Amino acid sequence: MHRAPRDARAVSPGFQKAAVEVLIQVEDSPRNREVPLKAFVLAGGAGTRLSPLTSYVPKGMIPIAGKPFIDYVISYIATHGIRNIIMLLSDEDSEVYRNHLDDGSKYGVNIGYSISPRTGTANALKEASGHIDSTFLVYYGDVLTSLDLTDMIRFHREKKATCTVALSTGDRIDYGVGRVDKDNRIEYFEEKPVLKEYPVAIGVCVCEPAFLRYCSSGSDIAANVIPTLVAKGERVYGYLTPEPHHDIGSFKQLDEVKKILKTQGKNQTKNTSKRD
Repeated sequence: MHRAPRDARAVSPGFQKAAVEVLIQVEDSPRNREVPLKAFVLAGGAGTRLSPLTSYVPKGMIPIAGKPFIDYVISYIATHGIRNIIMLLSDEDSEVYRNHLDDGSKYGVNIGYSISPRTGTANALKEASGHIDSTFLVYYGDVLTSLDLTDMIRFHREKKATCTVALSTGDRIDYGVGRVDKDNRIEYFEEKPVLKEYPVAIGVCVCEPAFLRYCSSGSDIAANVIPTLVAKGERVYGYLTPEPHHDIGSFKQLDEVKKILKTQGKNQTKNTSKRD
């Protein structure tokens, strides 16, 4: 099905502001009640590695096991007591997301929208900075994880961090690696290892408003902002988790996520049948 082009003018600046401001505070679950957090979900990327599929449907709206991928993201965030979610979207795809997610009530959350041109993750967050006044979550909208987000938030507060980055010690890298001695003789080689001494960033950060001051250091959060924070001596911590993560950034990764979610769906069905 061809996706009809949309007129970016249909999303006026006035609508963007109103869409975010309709967020209301809802009491968080007992697991996460100290400070109600807002989650900012980055879902405005073009998904070029999934072309031509993403010429017809935004990456986060690709159906997997009977529902769009973004549904799994929203449900995961809600499970950890976060009820206010702002989608950071591009002009091109905002209508599709808004038509599906609406105000978030069907997920038990409040969803607002910040819509801007595709100029990088840092710029997308900066566009929504007027709605950040306390600790907040940044979540990459193409990521699937079972990270204990509640404990990560606790860790972030305990460390009084400016930014806490989720790092997985359970992810395999996609290449074989080797180590050579002074004569270039290989003394270690392993195909696609898990390198626990170099944990992998999984696209989840807990931040303080001070983080926003560095969003002008470059267009990308991971490539520009976080390295600048570290270089400037800000309190940046890594929350280590053994849980691997998966994203849908390529067709290979998309197929892996499909297998995982379909298996989970089958197991849930079996468990439900047993209880009945």
